[in-house]
Amino acid sequence: MPRTESGPRYSAMSTDSPTLPDDPRDAAAYWFARVHSGHFTVAEQAHFRQWRQADPRNEHEYRALDEIWQATSLVPEDTLRELLMAPEPAEACRQRTRRRWLVGAGASCAVAVAVGVFGYSHLLEYPEQVLRYATVHGEQRAETLPDGSVIEMNVATQLVVRYYGDRRDVELLEGEVAFDVRSNTARPFLVTAGEVNVRVTGTVFTVRKQQDRISVAVESGTVEVTSGRWWARDQALLTAGLAASVRGDAQLHVASADVAALTAWRQGKVVFRDQPLESVVHEMNRYLAQPIHFTDSRLKRLSMAGVFSIKDAEGFLQALQNQMPVIVVHRPDGGVDLSLLR
Repeated sequence: MPRTESGPRYSAMSTDSPTLPDDPRDAAAYWFARVHSGHFTVAEQAHFRQWRQADPRNEHEYRALDEIWQATSLVPEDTLRELLMAPEPAEACRQRTRRRWLVGAGASCAVAVAVGVFGYSHLLEYPEQVLRYATVHGEQRAETLPDGSVIEMNVATQLVVRYYGDRRDVELLEGEVAFDVRSNTARPFLVTAGEVNVRVTGTVFTVRKQQDRISVAVESGTVEVTSGRWWARDQALLTAGLAASVRGDAQLHVASADVAALTAWRQGKVVFRDQPLESVVHEMNRYLAQPIHFTDSRLKRLSMAGVFSIKDAEGFLQALQNQMPVIVVHRPDGGVDLSLLR
């Protein structure tokens, strides 16, 4: 079952050794205020670096906030002044009161400008509902979201779902998810995975995040995919049968794809089409209870094809011996060594 959260929690804090909010977005707002306060101490700098390195979500949220601040430089000064002097909605005022601890000496201007330009957006906006889902190694699970959309999680997956009044946000922290989105044009469905953002109203697609590679594949409908920083965004419109992938450079690579093969895990299968044995074994190891190891690097360059059950390790190993010049040796710990047949 997912864990539901009603809102952020706060703790008393000192600037040199702060006790941060649990939510990375709230913690990012705190650090943003301190960085721009004019009183950012050496001790704080060390804590700040540790916080950013401790979790990819921390880095993601702080970068997003910093990009908002950078974007204010593109807005004319007169426009900024008008926005900041505009009457403040009662709800926004109440929310800002809850966040008053963010604005330290010298930082109020920085936070106020970002708030004024973006309608208080992520600095002050709280989700109506937060749900967290996760699967462990070897576990797959499907869940129906409150809006009727369905998510199918592959192994070792973590994601957070946040519902706002005007949108549905999903943050994929790691793993792979298939989305069957209930259409609602007034409340778009947004998925974030690292530097990649996916926007849809109703469609079926998958998103996979593994190490430095992120991929999106569309089974039906249309999705808009963007990647990179706000000043150099790469964008693509994907329809059924197309996939986009992103590596460390944040550049989108779009191509036709066998989406049925890419999503065969939903039927308990994996499909390989003349792929290097190294990538085949890497993929199978996601599902097997004990990993397969190479004892000879020359094996990695061999190619393999086939359709295999993700729960039938012995069937896969038998196919390896039938198709490849390999010897399979079972370890006492349950793992498997692959050696080259001489």
